[in-house]
Amino acid sequence: MRTWTRPYADPMRWFTGAIASAGTMVCLFAGLQIVTHWERIAPIQVLPVAAFFSVWLTLAWRLHGTALVVSPAGVRVRWLWATRTVPWERVDGFRTGSDWLVADRLWIALGDGTELRTPVRRRTPGPVTLRDGGTALAAGPYADLLATLDRWRAAAPSVAPPA
Repeated sequence: MRTWTRPYADPMRWFTGAIASAGTMVCLFAGLQIVTHWERIAPIQVLPVAAFFSVWLTLAWRLHGTALVVSPAGVRVRWLWATRTVPWERVDGFRTGSDWLVADRLWIALGDGTELRTPVRRRTPGPVTLRDGGTALAAGPYADLLATLDRWRAAAPSVAPPA
């Protein structure tokens, strides 16, 4: 079993965890009420409640899991809607560049010339920008993350190309 680890501290993780945990507790309480009072509740009343909690919990836990994580096997980028795993041998490096939301986003350069957007950005002074569920790191921790990612990449076992 691979262990994926987050190579940086995420100061907002407690907040997203609290929202997801609160949603889970409310859902459990609502489910308990439905089960114990089933004879007084019409099934048509349960469907919107179940749909609401299904969407809430899915989004809350996916938002909580948004991260850049690493293992000896590669790097994994978890977003709200998708997760992508890239083996280290396909990673050419890491760079900082802009995207449509922020000026200093961490990107993964892949061997095929494409780049993979990550949920990590460098915090810059100025007006508050939009949040995308990712982590904003100060300049020092951001530089430490880049160095850590380079160490993980260098320590990864290389795979010989097929003959």
